[in-house]
Amino acid sequence: MKKFLTILLTLIFLLSLLAGAFVTQKDVFATSKITLKLGAWSSSPAEKKIVQNQIAAFKKLYPNVDIKLVEIVGDYNQKMQLLMASKTEPDIFYMDSMPAWQYIAKNVLEPLDSWMKKYNVKTIGYESALLQPFIYKGKVYGLPKDYNTLVLFYNKEMFKQAGLTQPPKTWQELKEYAKKLTTDKVVGLTMNLELARIQPFAYQNGGKVFDGNKPVFTDLKALEGLKFALDLFKEGVCKTPKDLGAGWVGDAFADKKAAMTIEGGWMIPFLNDRKIPKDSYGIAELPAGPAGKSTMAFTVAYVMSKNSKHKPEAFKLIRFLTGEGGQKYVVEAGLALPSLKSAGVSFAKTYPERKALVDGAKYAQVYFYGLDGTKVVDVFNKAFEDYVIGKKYDLKKNIEERVKQIMK
Repeated sequence: MKKFLTILLTLIFLLSLLAGAFVTQKDVFATSKITLKLGAWSSSPAEKKIVQNQIAAFKKLYPNVDIKLVEIVGDYNQKMQLLMASKTEPDIFYMDSMPAWQYIAKNVLEPLDSWMKKYNVKTIGYESALLQPFIYKGKVYGLPKDYNTLVLFYNKEMFKQAGLTQPPKTWQELKEYAKKLTTDKVVGLTMNLELARIQPFAYQNGGKVFDGNKPVFTDLKALEGLKFALDLFKEGVCKTPKDLGAGWVGDAFADKKAAMTIEGGWMIPFLNDRKIPKDSYGIAELPAGPAGKSTMAFTVAYVMSKNSKHKPEAFKLIRFLTGEGGQKYVVEAGLALPSLKSAGVSFAKTYPERKALVDGAKYAQVYFYGLDGTKVVDVFNKAFEDYVIGKKYDLKKNIEERVKQIMK
C-alpha cells in the first residue's frame, strides 16, 4: 500500500509539472509582450493595405504580439544582406523565388519542417509548383504568400475588326492571329524579349530549361520552342514595348499599340488605374504547343530568420499569413492569386473572368533556376537578343558560348 501511495504521489507531482509547463508556455505566448518584425519591400498602397489588414487580424488572435512592418526601399536583396550581416534582419520577411537558394545555402534562414510538424501545416495545401524554390536538400524554408501566372491579354474590339471570335488556342493560331492583327499602326503581339516571358514556349514543345536541380541550356525540344517565339519577333508580328515607344507592355496594350500581350495578373490593377474598361479586353490561357500547355509562375514566400528570438511566434505568423485566415485578404484585394489551393477556388469564384490565371498554376513552371539563377537568365536573355537582331542565327551555339563565358 505504501509503495502504491508513493507511486501515485510521484505521478501526481509529474502531472502537475507538465500542467505547469503547459500553462507557462501558453502564458508566455498569450501574456508576455513581444514584438515581431515583418520585412517587406516597398510596394503599392494596395499591397501594403493587404499586409496591414492581415496584421490587424493576427493581433486579434494574439493581442500581446506586436507586429512591426519594416518596409525596405530600394534594392531589397542588397539591403536585406546588410541587415543580416549586422544580425538586425526582421523575424520573417519576403523572399522572391529567384534568389531563395542563395539565401538558404548561406545558412541564414530557419528550416520550417519541425515547426510545420508541430503546428500541423502541410505542404499539400499549397500549389505545388510554388514550393519548389523554397525546398533545399529536402527541407522547407519558406511558404508562398501569393503568386501570379502569365496569361494572354487581348483587345476584343481589335479581334472583332479582324473577324476573330475567340483567343488563339494553339501556336499556329497565335502566329496567324498575330499576322492578321498587325497593321502599320498596331502590332499583333507585344512581350518582353526575356526568358521570363519566352520560357513557356520551351515547355509547350516538350523541352525544359531547369530540371529541378540545375539549368538545362541546350535541350533541343526547348530550343525549338524558344525559336518559335523568337521568330515572331524576327517576322515583325511581335515587338518589345521599347520598339513601340512604350515603357512596358501594359502601356503598349492600354494605348492600343498592340492587340495581344503575354503578361501576369498584375496587368489588371494597372489597366484599372488606366481606366481601361474591363469588358474591352479578354484574358485567356497561353496557347498550347505540340506538347501541351505551359506558363510561368512568379511567387514570393515568407521565410524566417535563423536569428529570430521568437521562433514559435514567428512561425505562427507565417502560418496565419499563408493560411486561410490571411489568404482571404489576398482574395478580397484581387492583386495576386492566393497560394493556398482552397483560397484559389474562392478567388476563381470571386473573379470568374480571371480563371485562366488560376488554371495556369496546375501546369506552370516557377521562375527559378537554382543557385545560379541570375547567370542562367543572363545567358538566355543575351542569346535571345543576338538571335532577334541577327548577329548570331545559331541559337544553340550562341548559348553554349555564353555558358562558357558566364557559368564559371
